[in-house]
Amino acid sequence: MNKDYSKYNADDFLTDEYFVDSMLTPSVESEAFWKLQIDENNIVVNEFISAYMILKSLKENKPEVSSEQLDKLWNRIVETNLSKQKRIKRFRIIRYVAVACTIVGVIGFSIFSILKFGNMNDVQSISEFAKQNIMNTKQSSDKIQLISDKSTLTVEGVQAKVEYDEKGKLKINKQAVFADASTAIPKKEMPEYVQLKVPYGKRAFLKLSDGTSLWVNTGTTVIYPSKFAKDKREIYVEGEVYAEVFHDANHPFIIKTEKLDVRVLGTVLNVTAYRQDELTNVVLVNGSVDVKPQKGKSTLMKPNQLYSYSSQCTTLSNVEVENYTSWHNGNLIFKSEPIENILLRLSRYYNVTMELPSYPSGISCSGKLELKDDLDQLLNSLSEITSMSYAMKDNEYKIKFE
Repeated sequence: MNKDYSKYNADDFLTDEYFVDSMLTPSVESEAFWKLQIDENNIVVNEFISAYMILKSLKENKPEVSSEQLDKLWNRIVETNLSKQKRIKRFRIIRYVAVACTIVGVIGFSIFSILKFGNMNDVQSISEFAKQNIMNTKQSSDKIQLISDKSTLTVEGVQAKVEYDEKGKLKINKQAVFADASTAIPKKEMPEYVQLKVPYGKRAFLKLSDGTSLWVNTGTTVIYPSKFAKDKREIYVEGEVYAEVFHDANHPFIIKTEKLDVRVLGTVLNVTAYRQDELTNVVLVNGSVDVKPQKGKSTLMKPNQLYSYSSQCTTLSNVEVENYTSWHNGNLIFKSEPIENILLRLSRYYNVTMELPSYPSGISCSGKLELKDDLDQLLNSLSEITSMSYAMKDNEYKIKFE
């Protein structure tokens, strides 16, 4: 096989007969060939994986996928100006996949036997998993969910307590749910990732298998393994968490976000990384952390410091940490805070829409709000000390500044 795959994208792989054949009916030779291409960086691995995932989705969704849907899927993944030859190959692939869908597990065997060797960390990292499962999707439920490869669990109520023991066994609100059958995870093998999705208006407490405790704020998704691998501890956060990280000097704990990696040993900190916010913030309560943007130099933080990152600038400043962490105790404490920021936090916490004027108010506030109180009560309190007024209709609050 002398073909050059170095510039292939997912579309090219899907129109390559050898790729399709080797994914659907793997052989020792084809597995060795693709392993060599990966090890020697002769292919763009992400494009290779994307093509595989499309084939895999066709296999898994066969009962629900019609010919029309297959045509639409193909049109989404290839350019509209495909040559006649590629169009012919399209129908060949679709028919081939339709037949192969009846063969249980053939695709999965091939790809995972290839990728469980070198380069696995790059291909199936927790960040890549997050990119596939968070960044291009919206919150699909108004209930707290735990999503894994095995099941989706829904938790009723405004708050949930999710706890794993050192063996990865799970309890929700102190009730045992199921036992994770995994034991020690081989060093090079991919652990099963779990997604804890907390919609707006809800909150959760999460205790991980290593003893780390996370208070998970509203509108947040946390991705983590039910049991950490022996060589590393990594989670992914979109939203906001207050974390008390279990100390393990030999295994740093890494909190990954879309823009930052936060590396800690044993530390109490707050991470705010909502996708729609311009700023990603890390506040250190005690201990020490190393914060590194995806592109940029790392910064070592000290207690009572705030690290703020945006695409324009990075700042490190001394702050009163309680102003940033009090939410996990049910309070909102603020000092000289723009009222717009306070209202944004309240809208997330209570899962309501607030329409604010397009111009800045110039109003700053200091004080404390009890988040257990009714939202209207809190807004009335703000109205009494500022020139703000509001009206509510259909769960939407219209804010005015006099």
